[in-house]
Order: sequence, then structure tokens, then C-alpha cells
Amino acid sequence: MVRERERNRMKFPKPDVVRLTGKTLEALRLACYLRDKGQCVKCGRKMLFKARFPNDPIAFDMAHKRGKRMHGDTLNNVESLCHAEHMLQHRYGKSYQKPVPSKRG
Repeated sequence: MVRERERNRMKFPKPDVVRLTGKTLEALRLACYLRDKGQCVKCGRKMLFKARFPNDPIAFDMAHKRGKRMHGDTLNNVESLCHAEHMLQHRYGKSYQKPVPSKRG
């Protein structure tokens, strides 16, 4: 019974979690970019706010530090990453040292 309650709690965001869309999300992206002075917080690379082409390695990506489902879209929960570092983070996790097992199997 306790495990079922824990699983149900994890499926839904907290009631006070902020989830942004549209112009408010774009304003958060701009605030994140300006706060970090247009540099990747991982590698220090200067980034372009808009991508020049798909998968542009120096394009700005706003990444969540903790899951947005439970911690929301707030300036404290986002960081500026270049697209290359953001993809590494998704591929290998935050440590980048060892690969994360595939969710498929």
C-alpha cells in the first residue's frame, strides 16, 4: 500500500510547481542566457542564442538542473548549456563518466 502511494505521488507534479509555456518560457530562456552571460556552464564555450542549423553545437540550450516535473520551470532550476554538452548530459547523465543504461532494456 505504501509503495502504491509513493508511485502515485511520483506520477504527478507537486501542486506548487511552475510549468511555463509560450512567451513566459521564452522570457525564462532569455533570463537564463543573460544570467550566464551567454556561456556554457560546463565547458565555458560562448553560445549563440538562436541555432544556425539543426544540432548546432554552439547553440544555447536551457537545461533543467533537477527534473522539471517535480521542481518546475524557475530560474533557480535551469542552467545554460551548449547543445553539445546538453546532448552529452542526456546521453551519459550529469557525471559524463559512465554511460547510463538504456531505458529500453
